[in-house]
Amino acid sequence: MADLVKRQQFVPRTYLKHFGFKKDDEIYINVLPRLEKTPEKIFESNIKNIALKKHLYTLPGETVEQKMAIENFYSEELERHYDSIYSILVNPDKEEITSEERELIISTVITMFYRTTRWISMHNGLMERVFETMFQLCAQTGKDYFMFEGHKMSIAGKTLKQFTEEHNKEQQPLMVMTQLEVAMKLIAVRIANDGIMVSKLSEDDADFVTSDNPVTVTNPMVDRVMPFDPKNILRLPLDSKHMLILMPNGEKETLNIIFRNEVKGSICNMERLTSNFQQMKMAERFLFGSEKSLKGYLKTKDETERPLTKEEQEKFKGINELIQKGRDLGLL
Repeated sequence: MADLVKRQQFVPRTYLKHFGFKKDDEIYINVLPRLEKTPEKIFESNIKNIALKKHLYTLPGETVEQKMAIENFYSEELERHYDSIYSILVNPDKEEITSEERELIISTVITMFYRTTRWISMHNGLMERVFETMFQLCAQTGKDYFMFEGHKMSIAGKTLKQFTEEHNKEQQPLMVMTQLEVAMKLIAVRIANDGIMVSKLSEDDADFVTSDNPVTVTNPMVDRVMPFDPKNILRLPLDSKHMLILMPNGEKETLNIIFRNEVKGSICNMERLTSNFQQMKMAERFLFGSEKSLKGYLKTKDETERPLTKEEQEKFKGINELIQKGRDLGLL
């Protein structure tokens, strides 16, 4: 009989190990709290002990199999294949992939985007603000209950913190199921259209970092990015030198081709700075990487987080347009 796994990782170890190092037959990684600014705050951690939460994916059920349905899905259907797709993506001689490999690559990125705790934290934060307002209304009206989505919610004998924690704990299984359902729908859409690109940093002093929310989303066509928009560009750092990019609206004839782009000089530095800034911005608690890459990030932290001048905005706009034109022409 399968065991009930209590400590469930939302960023897979099979992914994190490519940013780590071996120590005493275990894999360790360097960690930086996202808001810290000094190298002294970097610490080492076994990858078994980061990006996890107890019973994150555990479902109600009578058997271990029922309770572990989502945890086992991520483990058996996706995580156990990660090393094989990683090898494909970082192999410069691998140009063409099968439809099955392409589907697995896209599915891995989408599920890694939706399976993190960031979505639950955002939902819980919203509900805390809603319930705070309802508690205030109850205090003003002298009631010990309020109506929420057609249900009578009793707050008798409970503090706001107690009520919110109980509600969030009760709703968590529904949340993780909803996350998986949304991911599966988006996977189907992205498989129909996405092109796959791998960008490599060629400069020795340029390294990517990753985080506890490693898939970042951008969309230069809109002011506000909506997570489910199939026109979003999705990026996932694969290791300190390689970046996987899912590009929307790929040509049907080239969907099974991996486009490779080795960047040098100022473009290399810009890609590193942009990616590491996005990782910091989207991380919930921690950045991960080598000690060298995290120290390199800290050296440029103030520079990358300051607002761009108008001249710099025009410069980067021109570079981005040139890069996009090259991608449209199949040159990058």
